[in-house]
Amino acid sequence: MPRVVDHEERRSQIVVALWLVIAEHGIEGVSLRHVAAAADVSMGRIQHYFGTKEALVLAGCTALVDNAYGGYLETAGATPRERLLHIVSQQIPRDDGGRVGVSVWYAYVAKSINDDAVRQVLAEARRGAEDECARLIGAHRGVHPDAALTQARRLLALADGLTLRVLVRDLEPAEAVAMLEAEVGAG
Repeated sequence: MPRVVDHEERRSQIVVALWLVIAEHGIEGVSLRHVAAAADVSMGRIQHYFGTKEALVLAGCTALVDNAYGGYLETAGATPRERLLHIVSQQIPRDDGGRVGVSVWYAYVAKSINDDAVRQVLAEARRGAEDECARLIGAHRGVHPDAALTQARRLLALADGLTLRVLVRDLEPAEAVAMLEAEVGAG
């Protein structure tokens, strides 16, 4: 009987290996050979699933965004305040795995400067997060949509700054999350 291969699982395995390579070598250090070694598959297998290095890198970016969105969807039964806090605090790295994830995110941010496809994925994700934050702020605080959008932008900018400080170990994760909780609870 032929072996059944879960293609989505195989693609996910390759993407996780890509992220590990990015975390260690940066996006410019990505090669199909490095990713194949990290995933314990052949280069041909990666080419079968993704075609090119560029397609693999873009798939990794999309998967990173999709994973964050999936985490948000799991908060469906929470209050607007809890959901808002999830959006703004999920990027704070709380352990070594979180640091890897955030470093990969920042590698994609840097790549977006010269890569239109990556820039489009990241910009769409940020606009979606901003719009959802504004909607949740409106529901939580009862403010006008324009004011909610301004507050969402400020809150996301604060989260970005706190994330960077935690990433470089200038601030403890608990301190950063406490600041976001205070800000979300404010107003």
